[in-house]
Amino acid sequence: MSSLFNHIFIPITILLIFSKRLNIHPKYIILLSFFGILPDADIFLLHRATLHNIFILIVPILIFIFMKDMREVSGIICFYLGSHLLLDIFDGGIFLLYPFYNGVFYSVIELIFENGITFNIGISNDIIDMRRIGEPMISSENVGVAVLLIIVILISIIIKREGMKKKET
Repeated sequence: MSSLFNHIFIPITILLIFSKRLNIHPKYIILLSFFGILPDADIFLLHRATLHNIFILIVPILIFIFMKDMREVSGIICFYLGSHLLLDIFDGGIFLLYPFYNGVFYSVIELIFENGITFNIGISNDIIDMRRIGEPMISSENVGVAVLLIIVILISIIIKREGMKKKET
Protein backbone atom coordinates (compact mmCIF):
# COMPACT_ATOMS: atom_id res chain seq x y z
CA MET A 1 0.00 0.00 0.00
CA SER A 2 1.01 3.62 -0.10
CA SER A 3 3.73 4.51 2.35
CA LEU A 4 3.01 5.95 5.76
CA PHE A 5 4.86 9.05 4.59
CA ASN A 6 2.39 9.56 1.74
CA HIS A 7 -0.63 8.93 3.96
CA ILE A 8 0.49 11.66 6.36
CA PHE A 9 2.58 14.10 4.29
CA ILE A 10 0.22 14.53 1.33
CA PRO A 11 -2.94 15.34 3.33
CA ILE A 12 -1.02 17.55 5.79
CA THR A 13 0.49 19.50 2.90
CA ILE A 14 -2.85 19.93 1.15
CA LEU A 15 -4.64 20.96 4.34
CA LEU A 16 -1.90 23.41 5.36
CA ILE A 17 -1.87 25.00 1.90
CA PHE A 18 -5.62 25.58 2.04
CA SER A 19 -5.98 26.10 5.82
CA LYS A 20 -6.60 29.85 5.62
CA ARG A 21 -9.01 29.57 2.72
CA LEU A 22 -10.92 26.74 4.42
CA ASN A 23 -10.66 28.42 7.84
CA ILE A 24 -8.89 25.43 9.43
CA HIS A 25 -6.54 25.90 12.37
CA PRO A 26 -3.10 24.38 11.60
CA LYS A 27 -2.81 22.81 15.07
CA TYR A 28 -5.77 20.52 14.28
CA ILE A 29 -4.19 19.55 10.98
CA ILE A 30 -1.04 18.38 12.74
CA LEU A 31 -2.72 16.84 15.82
CA LEU A 32 -5.16 14.79 13.74
CA SER A 33 -2.61 13.56 11.20
CA PHE A 34 -2.55 10.07 12.75
CA PHE A 35 -5.95 9.52 11.10
CA GLY A 36 -4.02 9.42 7.83
CA ILE A 37 -2.53 6.06 8.86
CA LEU A 38 -5.41 4.74 11.00
CA PRO A 39 -6.79 2.43 8.28
CA ASP A 40 -3.45 0.60 8.22
CA ALA A 41 -4.11 -0.54 11.81
CA ASP A 42 -6.24 -3.32 10.30
CA ILE A 43 -3.00 -5.17 9.60
CA PHE A 44 -3.26 -6.31 13.24
CA LEU A 45 -6.88 -7.44 12.83
CA LEU A 46 -8.22 -10.61 11.25
CA HIS A 47 -9.08 -9.09 7.90
CA ARG A 48 -7.19 -6.44 5.90
CA ALA A 49 -10.53 -4.97 4.80
CA THR A 50 -11.74 -4.04 8.28
CA LEU A 51 -10.64 -0.40 8.07
CA HIS A 52 -9.99 -0.07 4.32
CA ASN A 53 -13.59 0.58 3.28
CA ILE A 54 -15.93 3.50 2.81
CA PHE A 55 -17.72 2.77 6.09
CA ILE A 56 -14.77 4.08 8.12
CA LEU A 57 -16.08 7.54 7.15
CA ILE A 58 -19.55 7.08 8.69
CA VAL A 59 -18.78 8.32 12.21
CA PRO A 60 -16.84 11.46 11.18
CA ILE A 61 -19.51 12.31 8.59
CA LEU A 62 -22.28 11.95 11.18
CA ILE A 63 -20.31 14.15 13.59
CA PHE A 64 -19.86 16.71 10.80
CA ILE A 65 -23.59 16.73 10.07
CA PHE A 66 -25.01 16.73 13.59
CA MET A 67 -22.37 18.44 15.74
CA LYS A 68 -21.77 21.84 14.19
CA ASP A 69 -19.11 22.76 16.77
CA MET A 70 -17.04 19.71 15.70
CA ARG A 71 -17.15 20.38 11.94
CA GLU A 72 -13.54 21.50 11.68
CA VAL A 73 -12.18 18.41 13.45
CA SER A 74 -14.52 15.91 11.78
CA GLY A 75 -13.87 17.45 8.35
CA ILE A 76 -10.12 17.05 8.83
CA ILE A 77 -10.60 13.45 9.97
CA CYS A 78 -12.76 12.72 6.90
CA PHE A 79 -10.08 14.21 4.66
CA TYR A 80 -7.32 12.08 6.20
CA LEU A 81 -9.37 8.87 6.03
CA GLY A 82 -10.69 9.60 2.53
CA SER A 83 -7.25 10.45 1.19
CA HIS A 84 -5.92 7.18 2.62
CA LEU A 85 -8.60 5.21 0.79
CA LEU A 86 -8.06 7.14 -2.45
CA LEU A 87 -4.29 6.62 -2.40
CA ASP A 88 -4.71 2.90 -1.70
CA ILE A 89 -7.16 2.47 -4.60
CA PHE A 90 -4.25 3.46 -6.85
CA ASP A 91 -1.80 1.22 -4.99
CA GLY A 92 -3.22 -2.30 -5.00
CA GLY A 93 -6.86 -1.59 -4.23
CA ILE A 94 -9.20 -1.56 -1.25
CA PHE A 95 -12.23 -3.52 -0.10
CA LEU A 96 -14.42 -0.44 -0.66
CA LEU A 97 -17.78 -1.98 0.32
CA TYR A 98 -16.62 -4.57 2.87
CA PRO A 99 -18.36 -6.34 4.70
CA PHE A 100 -21.24 -6.18 2.21
CA TYR A 101 -19.09 -6.98 -0.82
CA ASN A 102 -15.69 -8.67 -0.73
CA GLY A 103 -14.37 -7.41 -4.08
CA VAL A 104 -11.26 -5.22 -4.22
CA PHE A 105 -11.75 -1.93 -6.05
CA TYR A 106 -8.58 -0.75 -7.75
CA SER A 107 -7.12 1.44 -10.46
CA VAL A 108 -3.81 0.82 -12.18
CA ILE A 109 -2.40 3.59 -14.37
CA GLU A 110 1.22 3.40 -15.49
CA LEU A 111 3.42 4.70 -18.25
CA ILE A 112 6.31 2.27 -18.73
CA PHE A 113 8.91 2.78 -21.44
CA GLU A 114 8.83 -0.86 -22.62
CA ASN A 115 5.05 -1.32 -22.63
CA GLY A 116 3.51 2.10 -23.21
CA ILE A 117 0.52 3.32 -21.22
CA THR A 118 -1.57 0.87 -19.22
CA PHE A 119 -4.89 1.83 -17.70
CA ASN A 120 -7.01 -0.59 -15.72
CA ILE A 121 -9.92 0.04 -13.38
CA GLY A 122 -11.81 -2.84 -11.92
CA ILE A 123 -12.80 -5.18 -9.18
CA SER A 124 -10.66 -8.12 -8.16
CA ASN A 125 -10.88 -10.95 -5.65
CA ASP A 126 -7.60 -9.90 -4.03
CA ILE A 127 -5.26 -6.94 -3.60
CA ILE A 128 -3.40 -6.23 -6.86
CA ASP A 129 0.35 -6.89 -6.86
CA MET A 130 1.81 -3.56 -7.94
CA ARG A 131 5.33 -4.88 -8.59
CA ARG A 132 6.03 -4.77 -12.32
CA ILE A 133 8.97 -5.29 -14.64
CA GLY A 134 10.43 -1.88 -15.44
CA GLU A 135 10.09 1.36 -13.55
CA PRO A 136 6.98 3.40 -14.37
CA MET A 137 7.36 7.05 -15.34
CA ILE A 138 3.87 7.66 -14.03
CA SER A 139 2.57 5.32 -11.35
CA SER A 140 -0.91 4.66 -10.01
CA GLU A 141 0.06 6.07 -6.64
CA ASN A 142 1.09 9.34 -8.27
CA VAL A 143 -2.21 9.45 -10.16
CA GLY A 144 -3.94 9.03 -6.80
CA VAL A 145 -2.04 12.03 -5.47
CA ALA A 146 -3.00 14.05 -8.55
CA VAL A 147 -6.70 13.13 -8.15
CA LEU A 148 -6.56 14.16 -4.50
CA LEU A 149 -5.00 17.50 -5.42
CA ILE A 150 -7.60 18.11 -8.13
CA ILE A 151 -10.40 17.47 -5.62
CA VAL A 152 -8.89 19.99 -3.22
CA ILE A 153 -8.49 22.56 -5.99
CA LEU A 154 -12.14 22.12 -7.02
CA ILE A 155 -13.29 22.53 -3.41
CA SER A 156 -11.15 25.65 -3.14
CA ILE A 157 -12.70 27.11 -6.30
CA ILE A 158 -16.21 26.40 -5.02
CA ILE A 159 -15.45 28.06 -1.68
CA LYS A 160 -13.94 31.08 -3.44
CA ARG A 161 -17.01 31.45 -5.66
CA GLU A 162 -19.32 31.21 -2.65
CA GLY A 163 -17.29 33.95 -0.95
CA MET A 164 -17.57 36.15 -4.05
CA LYS A 165 -21.34 35.61 -4.18
CA LYS A 166 -21.66 36.66 -0.52
CA LYS A 167 -19.65 39.84 -1.19
CA GLU A 168 -21.91 40.74 -4.14
CA THR A 169 -25.08 40.54 -2.04
